[in-house]
Amino acid sequence: MKSIFSRLMLTYVLIIAAAILLFSILLSLFLKEHLFRVKEEEMLKTGYYLNALLVRTRRGHMTENELALAANIAGHTANARVVLFSMPGSGLPEQAALQELPADEGLDELLEGIRRGEIVIKRRQFAPEIGAYVVAAGVPSLAGGQVAGAVILYSPLNELEGVLAQGRKVVWLSGAALLGLALLVVYIVSRRLACPIVRVSLAAEAMASGRETADMEESGSDEIGRLVRSFNHLKNRLQAMEKMRRELIAGVSHELRSPLAAIRGFVQGMLDDVIPPRERPRCLTLVLQETNRLTAMTNDLLEMARLEAGGIVLQRNEIGLCRLVREMAELFAVQAKSKAIELEISGCDKEVAVYADSDRIKQVIGNLLSNAIKYIPAGGRVGISVTGGEQPVTLKVWDTGPGIPAGDFPLVFEKFYRVERSRDAATGGTGLGLPIAKAIMELHGGHITLESDEKGTVAIVMFPGK
Repeated sequence: MKSIFSRLMLTYVLIIAAAILLFSILLSLFLKEHLFRVKEEEMLKTGYYLNALLVRTRRGHMTENELALAANIAGHTANARVVLFSMPGSGLPEQAALQELPADEGLDELLEGIRRGEIVIKRRQFAPEIGAYVVAAGVPSLAGGQVAGAVILYSPLNELEGVLAQGRKVVWLSGAALLGLALLVVYIVSRRLACPIVRVSLAAEAMASGRETADMEESGSDEIGRLVRSFNHLKNRLQAMEKMRRELIAGVSHELRSPLAAIRGFVQGMLDDVIPPRERPRCLTLVLQETNRLTAMTNDLLEMARLEAGGIVLQRNEIGLCRLVREMAELFAVQAKSKAIELEISGCDKEVAVYADSDRIKQVIGNLLSNAIKYIPAGGRVGISVTGGEQPVTLKVWDTGPGIPAGDFPLVFEKFYRVERSRDAATGGTGLGLPIAKAIMELHGGHITLESDEKGTVAIVMFPGK
């Protein structure tokens, strides 16, 4: 398969070669036309001069010998054979200077035009008397409004074709030199265009085989530069996702192994009567808690998969947002109280209506509250505020925690990403809470943004306008 470099080279070379060939042909034709015009003008100028002498001779102001001498000199100067003749009854004496005309079909056409009083030019005509192709020009000589004679000049094409051959040689040699220069420029340009694409292709093959690749050098703001930047961005995103995927697998494995080991130990202990009957209710409670953790983890994974596959159909109705906020706050009140966290609600003096799926919005609020309560120290504050009115409805969940580190902030909405890296039950999770909430709001036509500093974090949920 041909490389992009060879295809670029071939395309450019063919285009430039065709352009140079066309230019050379047109230049050759122009040169030929120019030389013929110059020759015609020269011959006509000589013909007009000799015609004037022919008129003077007819009027007796010049002898025929003087006319013949002048004709020979003019013919030599113009590199042409000169033929002077007079029509019958013109009154011009029969002298040697007036030569007999050879029989020739081309000459008959020339004479036919002269007899009509026309100035005739024949660019290519075979002259039998000299055995060569010539440029022929005929100038009629008028007397009393009638054609009394003519001046005919023959100029061989040998000299003209020699000049044309030299001109064509110069044109083609110039074209060849220009083509060589163009090949060098095309080679350089093609390499500059092809090299970044080849590097992107090799880097993509390396990524496909699982090898780590460094960022490609970015240069320029053209399409190639944008391609390199897009590739680097895509590569870094894929590497980050792969890293998070490995971390998720390790985390989920740990999260699964710990509760499963606990469940297995409790069940095995009860089956072997190692755990006394009075301790079994407490052990069963712990088994239930671990089972709930596994169920929540599995539900998050399935929910994210359904959202990405477009398998969620919203059941939209006009609902009271403040009612949902109070319900979710009541649901998380026990968890907040266990960490001495104060849970506040504001902006709900009167109901704020939104057109949305009630269960999905509760899921969004629950994910945000869960994160806020989970990651702030004991004794902190978590709040929910609702604003509506003329502006689009906005829900904010804020906390007084330590905030999100600057290095983690751009990645908080990535799937499987967790700011808190520990894997214990208190802070662990799948890293899918925020991505699920973001996907649900985007499905509604709204969006979620985060603001964070050392004083705390605010999650801002924007509902679509009516």
